[in-house]
Amino acid sequence: MRGDQNEVSKVVNVAARSKPARRWVGCVVLCAAVSAAWAQAPAVAPDQQSLPELPNSISGGETVKARMDKFIRDQGLREIKDNKKDETGRDVLIDFATGTIAASPSDKNFVNARIAAFNKAMLNAKAQCAEFQKTRIATEAVMDAARPPAERAREDAEQLRRAGLAQEGVTKVAQALNSDLSGKSGIPQAIRTGALYGEKLIGMKMSEELRKKGLDPSRPVEEQVARTVSETAAFKNMVSTVANARCTGIKALASFEQNPSSGQGQVGIITVWSEKLHAISDAIVTNQWDLIPKGEPGKKIQDHIPNDLRTLLTTFGTQLVRDERGEYVLLAFAQDQPRTTNQQSVDTAYEAAKTRAMGLIRSFMGEAVVTNRALLDAEVSTVFEDGSTRYQDDGSFQRSTKAVGERLPISGLSVAHEWETRHPANDGPVVGVVMQWKVDSARIAAALSRLNQASGDKAQVAAAAVDRTAAPMPVAGTAAPARKSEVYSGQGKVSRDF
Repeated sequence: MRGDQNEVSKVVNVAARSKPARRWVGCVVLCAAVSAAWAQAPAVAPDQQSLPELPNSISGGETVKARMDKFIRDQGLREIKDNKKDETGRDVLIDFATGTIAASPSDKNFVNARIAAFNKAMLNAKAQCAEFQKTRIATEAVMDAARPPAERAREDAEQLRRAGLAQEGVTKVAQALNSDLSGKSGIPQAIRTGALYGEKLIGMKMSEELRKKGLDPSRPVEEQVARTVSETAAFKNMVSTVANARCTGIKALASFEQNPSSGQGQVGIITVWSEKLHAISDAIVTNQWDLIPKGEPGKKIQDHIPNDLRTLLTTFGTQLVRDERGEYVLLAFAQDQPRTTNQQSVDTAYEAAKTRAMGLIRSFMGEAVVTNRALLDAEVSTVFEDGSTRYQDDGSFQRSTKAVGERLPISGLSVAHEWETRHPANDGPVVGVVMQWKVDSARIAAALSRLNQASGDKAQVAAAAVDRTAAPMPVAGTAAPARKSEVYSGQGKVSRDF
């Protein structure tokens, strides 16, 4: 305990700087009571909680794994992590993921190494999410084939309701997922998002294979027959592609760091995924908001940003939140390390952190677009490329994400918060920037539509290959009238949506 107090005392009392536009924090009081108060707050779904204040998120002694485990026990999340469901029966994935800090605290690249470790941990978390989703999607496909369409629709609707999605959209989506496209004008508007379209493709693929066996897919089939179809290579690869797309929206709930006196340090994150988080991420990219509850106001942006400097030191990446007007805002937390203590070096580090934060926002949107495009590019009658290692691949997927992100029309970025402190492991200066971007989903969806002209042609051919009487699949984002997320602003009780 005394060691932690000594570390706390290292946090610098930052002197006022000459640049008046920048608010420098003079002193920080690290109080464990803040975390305790967060734990005692009214029950809120874990995917809806704001970032907690975690004064002890950096430790030189206690392991990252031990502190992550203590955190979820203190917050009552242990059972959800173990069972993959919350008390209402929703699917909620809570996972641990870690990354090694390759540089020692004495290295001039220490801060960059910490950021790289966080990025690696997040990639690992997404890979874990995809593995769970593969099992879930395959199991649901087999169960659906063994039930009448009306029963499938009721179960799908109930599952989406439990996830906290909009009642009016739930019914349309459930009916569309279980409809027979024969003689219809096209795939319904309600499922023109990447992952929902992917789930429809899986159902269509199952129907195609059952027809090949001389069976009527509109009638229940034996579970063993459906399971045989699900074990084929083509079906498994399709499931992998859809599983990766379903993990969009995953967020870091809390982050921790350890830097021992000798050896490499470690970053650990606790991530949370839910159907609601995923649906919002999909809606931002495609502008299809049917499933998103019409908004109660959220919190002011400043209330989504931790005040404690030690907490900010271990906060990386993007957070999708809802502000007091009910509008969705993407926050990007970035850092950089000044090379020296002079003011010019500090200002340069702030600019570097700002550039990094802008890149995080573009990366977040680029990843969502790339996963949607992967599904629109998929041809259901061919063997898919296996996407099971997508998030572990630092090559082609990340290059695609960066390339797409750079082309997206993201304007109106602004600085929400700036901070400066010293890292307790080496007493070196660190500066941080939190950038905010108010989501303009109509513009992103329009850009996706332009990027997907070729993809749309492939998707149309693919849909027709499964059912020759089915009309082409329109490209996501092209049919809906342009509308921004603020149309869902509303009045009522404030909820901590993110």
